[in-house]
Amino acid sequence: MYEERLGLVPSDYNYREDILALELDQVFGASWLCVGFTEDLANHNDFISAEIGHHGIVVQNFRGTLKAFRNVCSHRFSRIQCARHGNRPLQCPYHGWTYDADGKPIGIPFNNQQFGFDEADRQRLALDHYDLETCGRFVFVRMAKDGPDLRTFLGGCYDALVHLTEVCTDKFEAVSLEWDNNWKLGMDNAAEGYHVPLVHAESFALILQPDLVVSTEAEHSLYRGHLTERSLKWWGTVAKSIELKPTPRYPEYANFLIFPNIVITLSYGAFMTFQTMEPIGAGKMRINSTAWLAQNRGGGARGMVVEQLKAFSHQVREEDRTVCANAQRGVRDCGTTRPSMLGGIEQRIAHFQQAYARRMGLI
Repeated sequence: MYEERLGLVPSDYNYREDILALELDQVFGASWLCVGFTEDLANHNDFISAEIGHHGIVVQNFRGTLKAFRNVCSHRFSRIQCARHGNRPLQCPYHGWTYDADGKPIGIPFNNQQFGFDEADRQRLALDHYDLETCGRFVFVRMAKDGPDLRTFLGGCYDALVHLTEVCTDKFEAVSLEWDNNWKLGMDNAAEGYHVPLVHAESFALILQPDLVVSTEAEHSLYRGHLTERSLKWWGTVAKSIELKPTPRYPEYANFLIFPNIVITLSYGAFMTFQTMEPIGAGKMRINSTAWLAQNRGGGARGMVVEQLKAFSHQVREEDRTVCANAQRGVRDCGTTRPSMLGGIEQRIAHFQQAYARRMGLI
């Protein structure tokens, strides 16, 4: 029984820099990664950027065409787009090298006097290009040259993301926070409800019943559950007051884990949070959390609802941030490299770790 309850990820994989380097290649490099949303890329020269470990990605709108590149200037290797999103040409802020939709430097200050680059040189200096696909409002990039298309990679999650795009149209929050834990500990925490009664006794546990049902598809998984009577009553009042239009497909609670680093929660078919967990270092991650409401008529009541949802989300994140930091300190001090123990209630962690272990060659 002891061996059956062991996970698949050695404890030291949560703090070793050499392991992070392998993950960037074998886990993140080979996966479709959501780097942002189409609403931030609506206009010419709109851009979004992401950073996975040391690896920078930029997506730029070139007169209606979206292109993805490594976010590093070919000249002296500065980051090109330094904000999370904005509107400016794909131009290095250091020396002004400017790139076109093919990633080629078409603007090199003083080229004739100082460099003398011809067209062939410019082609050789083109930025590394990445595959890009969209699914609903979600913009995905894959750094590896080969692999399945996005629909194949996402499986049933593809249609779910398209559906959620159509239902949840009212974006009201976007935050990006640094947490002191390995990204996998963040995903483990998001994958299970075992901690909810204790860690979220004054937040999540008040709105969610502990009857979660798991389904899996390839590397991804889904929780379905029921909201408490208290929560359903609150949402019923909200739905009437702002004419909320929830989806009947997920009437109470749903939680998606899309490998390797996406977590989506949906409450009452009307309140969606979309989170990505980006590794910054072996013991630190960035959590990007964006929230939407389903279509509604707005007004003052909508403002009050949004403020309550923001406060709730902040409380849950802070509770999770604290326990994940404690877990990070623990894996550095546990005195063993064995994997953690996983009970039956933690089966989604086991599923996540199986996908990870296959990618990393552990099984």
